[in-house]
Formats: sequence, C-alpha cells, structure tokens
Amino acid sequence: MATARRERYRKQTREEAKAVALAQLAEAGTAGISVNAIAKAMGMTGPALYRYFANRDELLTELITDAYRELAEAASRAVADAAPADRFRALARALRDWAKRHPDRYLLIYGTPVPGYQAPPETTEIAARLMRTILDACATVGGAAAPGSGTTGSGADGAGGEGAGGGGGQSLTPLEAELARHLEGAGPWVPGEEPGGELKSRALRTWTRLHGVISLDLQGHFTDMGFDPSVLFEAEIDALVRGG
Repeated sequence: MATARRERYRKQTREEAKAVALAQLAEAGTAGISVNAIAKAMGMTGPALYRYFANRDELLTELITDAYRELAEAASRAVADAAPADRFRALARALRDWAKRHPDRYLLIYGTPVPGYQAPPETTEIAARLMRTILDACATVGGAAAPGSGTTGSGADGAGGEGAGGGGGQSLTPLEAELARHLEGAGPWVPGEEPGGELKSRALRTWTRLHGVISLDLQGHFTDMGFDPSVLFEAEIDALVRGG
C-alpha cells in the first residue's frame, strides 16, 4: 500500500511538473524551461524536484516524447477512421489540426533544435511510429508501392527502379540520386519491413511540404500577408495526391 501510494504521488508530481513546464514553454520557448522555476511554482525546492527529474534534459525528453506520441496517435486515429481513398488527406489534416491545437508542443518537436540537447533513442523510436503512418498513407496515393512490397513503383521519383542507374538508361534527378545514396547506408526508417525507394521519396516530400506550411503558419509568417494558409495547405495535399 505504501509503495503504491508513493508511486501515485511520484506520477502526480511528474505530471504537475510537466504541466508547469508546458506553461513556461508557451510563455518563453524552450529557453524559459527551468527546473528550479518549476519547483518554485509547485511549492517545492529545486533539489526536491531533482528527485523526480535528474536534469532539464530529462524533463525535455518527457515533453518531446509525449508530444510525438500524441501526434502519432492523432494521425493513426485519423487514418484508421478514413476510407482507404481518403487516408492521405485525413493524415495531412490531422497533422495540421493537432499542430493548431498545440502550437508550442508542435514547435518543440519540429521547430528550432534546443541548444545542447541530444535526443535519446526513445524519442526517435516514437518519431518512427509517426513516419510509419505517413508511409502507409503515402502508399494509397500517386501509384506508390505498398510498404514491404519490395518494389519501388514506376513513377518519376522512384529511386532504385529500372531507371535508377540500371539497364533502363534513364538518368536520375538530383533528388533520386541523393535518396539512393541515403538508402545505401541508412538504417531502417521504421521498424519492420522496409518500403521501396519511391515510397520513401513520396513520404519525404509529404513530410517536408506539409510541415513547411504548418510551421510557417504557426510562426505567424502568413499573418501580414492577408493570406489564408489553409488554402495553401489544401493545395499541397492535392498536389501530393496527384504525385506532384
């Protein structure tokens, strides 16, 4: 009983500390997160809170993994609830919806890297879960090969296909060449079976283009333009669905 009570108190204290840290994040960015300031806000001493988090990096890791996990879960739910033909659009809109609801947390994982912070393996493992969902959704549009099929498709972005330096004689685009170079030495993007080069190319372009619009929007770069970024975002989805 006493052990269970201590564990509940420990969990409650850690959750309260993370909530205060998120408030600091919203107010002043990552530079504003201070374990001592969190402890003061909770009515504790700094050394007392260090019994729950060894240092600021451990606290940041908790915030980052929580954000990745919630974003991955939101994306997975959206894809699972959509018809196969609508999964890519559902994924894209789920990414933007979550980011608009949690802008500070989104920028924590996709914004400017925190100086001096090195993400541990568990954060990349959770990020890979989101990439798995992106790859699966990309397999439903533009003629991309399905994950684990071992094929690369026949599209123009198919790194590793017949035209990728093989017998077809077709020259590689710079993106195809760079992706082929990357795939030669890179480890798995996601656990399990590896999707083909074309699918990875499509997923890479999806990730960069959608996150690009989302990040610019969250940081206010469209504000003074009098331009609705949601229209641009939908246009990017349309282009990616067509394979553009």
